[in-house]
Amino acid sequence: MIQETINDWKRQLRARYQASPLPEFMSWWGKELGDLIPAHFKQRLMPPAPSLWLVPGVESGDLEIWQEQNGLSQVDVFKASEDASLLKNRWQGLIDGFDQGKPRVILCLSPDAILERQIDLPAAVESNLRQSIQYQIDQFTPFDPSTVYFDHRILERDLKSGRLSVDLRVLPIQSVVDWTDRLEAIGVRVHMIDRLAESEAASEAESESDGQGRGEDGHFNREGFNLLPEAKRPEYVYARAQLNWRLAGLAVLALVVVMTSSVYLRERSVARLEFQVNGLRAEAQAVMALQRELSDALDAANFLAQKRAERAVMVHVLDEVTRLLPARMWLQQMQVRGEEITMMGYAEGSQRLIELINNSYLFEDAAFRGRVTIDPDTDQERFTVQAVIDRRAGNAVAAAEGE
Repeated sequence: MIQETINDWKRQLRARYQASPLPEFMSWWGKELGDLIPAHFKQRLMPPAPSLWLVPGVESGDLEIWQEQNGLSQVDVFKASEDASLLKNRWQGLIDGFDQGKPRVILCLSPDAILERQIDLPAAVESNLRQSIQYQIDQFTPFDPSTVYFDHRILERDLKSGRLSVDLRVLPIQSVVDWTDRLEAIGVRVHMIDRLAESEAASEAESESDGQGRGEDGHFNREGFNLLPEAKRPEYVYARAQLNWRLAGLAVLALVVVMTSSVYLRERSVARLEFQVNGLRAEAQAVMALQRELSDALDAANFLAQKRAERAVMVHVLDEVTRLLPARMWLQQMQVRGEEITMMGYAEGSQRLIELINNSYLFEDAAFRGRVTIDPDTDQERFTVQAVIDRRAGNAVAAAEGE
């Protein structure tokens, strides 16, 4: 019961996967990646799984054995008249003759032994398509569901109408009992039951085919169905592919270990360097703190001397302006901005002021700023004079007085 539930869950999951865009994308992606791998390397890395095709012979009861590995070739014929115990030894020899693992065994029946139908179903049943077909098999065919093996393939999905076009193959169990009994006596475990495909020659002219899907040269193809129920399918494991996958898994594991080790060593190196950097940063911060303390100490030591020098210059500016102006000239306003002094006031004969200022050791480039006007209240000239302060001369005088 549990196994049936698991199988149903697997079938539903597989159906949902097939209904999604992923299969088409994965097929395209795998093809694009496969085209990048050289053919000889691809053949060595993942050779196709070997198969043995069991094909009913031209003579009634005969069973032809064809090997599919790098092509299709006939390897034996089991006659209907041969003893099953002798055929069992020959069969075991065929199975043991493959050096890359045991082959997959496929019973390929003639086209007229299997019913072919194309059916139309609602798209809503796709998640449980096989069970839906099984419930309606008696509507599509003249057989009861319990008396047939069947398989299907989705041909087309019409999204607009919500319909599925399904290719159906149906095999009456009674028609294959004789073959399955004989194969069981020989010791053959069949992995698939498929239908031989009509050859190209047969599709062009039926006279070139013998009715069993063979072409004129005796070769054939199969359709790719598996009518054997899942409960009766023996598990097939391709030993070479399994070995390759295990080796690939080991390679991936080794790569993960190497990458993990690299990341771990890198993290250790980064941690060690961060510790060293933190130590150097602490030392640098201590040095910068000492430099700031030294700079603050120097600024404090030079503060008074700087202020004194600046005051000395300003005092000398005021003293020199007071000395220069004659008794009949006086200032209303004086501004000092950087190296520039501006004086505004009243005078009788202000033209002399330019000459007096330029003759001073402390000022130079004296000039009127704007026009000289007559004040209507005092009848005196109203002037604005601008000059440049020679700081070097002022500082020299201040230094001399300081000594």
